[in-house]
Amino acid sequence: MNEQEISTTWRPAIAQSEAALEATLGDHPNRAVVLSTLGIYLSRRYERSGNLQHLEAAIARSEAAVQESQADDPHRVGLLLNLGNRLTSRYERTGYIQDLEAAIARLEEAVDLTKEGHPDRAGRLGNLGIQLSRRYERTGNLQDLEAAIGRSEEAVDAIPGENPD
Repeated sequence: MNEQEISTTWRPAIAQSEAALEATLGDHPNRAVVLSTLGIYLSRRYERSGNLQHLEAAIARSEAAVQESQADDPHRVGLLLNLGNRLTSRYERTGYIQDLEAAIARLEEAVDLTKEGHPDRAGRLGNLGIQLSRRYERTGNLQDLEAAIGRSEEAVDAIPGENPD
């Protein structure tokens, strides 16, 4: 699929999300979710096109979503995870360690906001463990390896015994 075909595929979803954002006033309680949704669509366009500008736009919307959300917003965990994923994508593309560091910080916050016993806690801990391991591979900092092992062990412990995964 070429850039034109990709733009045509994602243009309606992105245009609708941009229109929804324009219609959602700055103090509207769902504005952060609308921003994040737009970031997801832009990220998907990046995944298909490889155009870094699309990923930059996705990160900008995802960062704005987190900034505009309140600490008690029930969507905050999802917003943090979306931003962490976008930052991880940019790290994979560019190798900028700052993106990996920022992704880890967002993922740590998301894990901290996820209660014990939540069905998604194990996956979130596992994802954080992977990113900490990546940072260890990059920097050689043994503390990152220890943290990666610790978070991975927590992930295994968080899986209910009857879970087939």
